[in-house]
Amino acid sequence: MQYIAVIVIGLVFYLAVQKLPQNLKISFIDVGQGDATLITTPNHKSILIDGGGSTNDSYDVGESVLLPYLLNHYIKRIDVMVISHFDTDHVRTGY
Repeated sequence: MQYIAVIVIGLVFYLAVQKLPQNLKISFIDVGQGDATLITTPNHKSILIDGGGSTNDSYDVGESVLLPYLLNHYIKRIDVMVISHFDTDHVRTGY
């Protein structure tokens, strides 16, 4: 009986994994004090979580790190942007 349960659980797990999107991509981008997270969905939508920021006025994380990363990965637009909270290391505002 235990063998049948293991086989059934294994089969269910295998089938569940097969249904997951195979081309979902999650990238963590080092933007200084933390990471920005970029999710690219199977239908080519881009979701950016926390773009990063800096308390140093002379260094622009977006221009120096985030934009080059996006362009190098052929991402020309962000469809959804999520900001977890408004500390300057997650998003820089007030220009």
